[in-house]
Amino acid sequence: LNTKELDNIGGVDYLMELTQNVVSLSNMDFYVRILKDHRILRELLITMDSVRKEYDEEEIDDITDFIARADSKIHEITQKRRISNFVKAEEIANIVEQELKIYSSQRKVTGIDTGYEKLNEITHGFQPGEMIILAARPSMGKTALALNIAMHAARRSDNDLPIAIFSLEMPANALVKRLISTDAGVSIDQIQTGTQFLAPRDKASVGQAIKNVGNANIYIDETAGIKLIDIIAKSRQLKGRLGKLGLIVVDYIGLITTGEKKIENRQVEVSNISRQLKELARELKVPILVVSQLSREVERRENRRPILSDLRESGSIEQDADVVLLLYRDDYYKDFGNTIKARSNIEKQKKEEIAKKQQTLLSQIGENVGLAELRIAKNRNGKTGVINLIFFASYGRFDTPDDDFEKKLRDIRKDEPLSEIED
Repeated sequence: LNTKELDNIGGVDYLMELTQNVVSLSNMDFYVRILKDHRILRELLITMDSVRKEYDEEEIDDITDFIARADSKIHEITQKRRISNFVKAEEIANIVEQELKIYSSQRKVTGIDTGYEKLNEITHGFQPGEMIILAARPSMGKTALALNIAMHAARRSDNDLPIAIFSLEMPANALVKRLISTDAGVSIDQIQTGTQFLAPRDKASVGQAIKNVGNANIYIDETAGIKLIDIIAKSRQLKGRLGKLGLIVVDYIGLITTGEKKIENRQVEVSNISRQLKELARELKVPILVVSQLSREVERRENRRPILSDLRESGSIEQDADVVLLLYRDDYYKDFGNTIKARSNIEKQKKEEIAKKQQTLLSQIGENVGLAELRIAKNRNGKTGVINLIFFASYGRFDTPDDDFEKKLRDIRKDEPLSEIED
């Protein structure tokens, strides 16, 4: 360039300024982040404008639903700001090494204590970020077991971790009465009539149970027909307010709706619900125990013990779940007048003899006591298996049988003619 041309473009000083302002490759990531942040900011502003437009142009039937939808849209945008980069395996390995050192100095339960030793042995407790499905036929005791686990988790937590319960089917008052009944070991029917009719011993047990339940760090949402976006928003808010959360219980998935008008069918809707509950568990780093119902197919088989394919409404539930627990009680079918199914009279007679011996064994524990099987049908990070539980139907409590009971039960069942079960 000659001097005249150089002067026309700003001179030497201008060229020096350009060289100083050139983006260095070493700072490239910094400037890329700035561009990405501004893009997210634009998306956020556009989303806020769309929310305002919806408010101005459409009739708002449900204010709570409108706010929840707006919160969900904004949260989806802000989450992009938190997307992490790749992490080298070496860094993660060092973190795992430190965790293993901590675990080795502790008990075997590394997650949330379920209160059931054998379930803990298989799962090591409910782990942060896991979605656990607890499924059974209606009236089998799935809500009772979920409440048992929630109460155990609240009372056994070393750090007093809060437990959240979304009760879609039962009002909070009735749920707390069941918790008191379970803790006191007093029939829910007796509690419903009032403590003035209780024996002095039972009255004292109920009084102590009221204190125990009151002191438990449990939060209950009783919104009937709650939408998925509300469950997500309320869970985030509760953890944000308390700073920590130990377990979320959702009872049950069949009553949740997405609130979306354009849904192909219920199966698609349940798939969306299942996927987003799993994503919520990972986001909050909290295990979510989701109660689910089994299909009627289980009752058309000779052996009514449930299997994974019996999960109702969506195969996505099985796919998304980290752990699937299937609850079964043999006496459930007797209570409903169903007879024992068998391929021959000899097999039926054998089953009836075994059922009678089991009932004699259970009668030694008390009245109105049944035997339950909890099958860990899926465990993404461990083994599967079946554990036995004692069920006290009158007050909805599941207890772990002692070793002597287990031995006697094995002796009774050693010749039991079971049909083969395939997953």
